[in-house]
Amino acid sequence: MTPEQKYVLDKRKKDFPVFYEQLIPSLVDFISKMGISPAYEVLKNAPTFVPLLSTALQDLDVVDEQDKVWLQTRLGYFIGEYFAQKYSGAWYPNENPTSRYFARYVVGKFALKGERELNLDPFFLAEAYICAPMPRALGPLLQEAEQELVGLG
Repeated sequence: MTPEQKYVLDKRKKDFPVFYEQLIPSLVDFISKMGISPAYEVLKNAPTFVPLLSTALQDLDVVDEQDKVWLQTRLGYFIGEYFAQKYSGAWYPNENPTSRYFARYVVGKFALKGERELNLDPFFLAEAYICAPMPRALGPLLQEAEQELVGLG
């Protein structure tokens, strides 16, 4: 690991408690702003929110860069919680220097048997969703990621 990589990883690890503390209320607020209630249920049942959130976002045209960052962050929180809940995983900073997600906040440590370390970057998936042509569909994007994840397990 290079000194630069170590510095970035150490910073991510140090900042993780603040990241996770912000994630929960931001996710609930996001779901509420999308007109879905009771929003707090997303903390226990994120997979059931996929069709509702997909409908709310399918034709949302986001052109302002600041709005894109806001949406990508909140959608990343949702996607991460979706996978963490569905596969009994957890959020953490990726410490594997050979991973394409090194020093990023990922969801992994899933209850899936496998020879490899399984994790994913939910913010990468959120970006792919936002960049997709409208009308967008969240379900197929999540299914594709799941097939890749389960296939690796």
